[in-house]
Amino acid sequence: MLFISYWELNPDFDPSELAEITQMLMSKKLYPAEGVNDIAFHVSTSDYWGISISESDSEEAMARSTNMWRIAKPGYIKLVKTTPAMEVAKALPVIMKLKKDIKG
Repeated sequence: MLFISYWELNPDFDPSELAEITQMLMSKKLYPAEGVNDIAFHVSTSDYWGISISESDSEEAMARSTNMWRIAKPGYIKLVKTTPAMEVAKALPVIMKLKKDIKG
């Protein structure tokens, strides 16, 4: 299942700490999270927000993947929103059928 995430980092966060957090999680064999394949991970070039696209076996695996960063460094992430995702070409027929079912 695909998931998309939008996140905002604390602007007071020292970006060099990201490597330290990553190393700590890797040393504990927590990152990358078991059952999660990170397909894309992009950050804005100016103001510490970004998106990621992940494929996951389960909601539990995705919950571990998303929350490990917040637990490892409280305050580092200001906001994160994660949701299952579909390709637009696959989602549109579902939405159009739903509209037809609701509106008649």
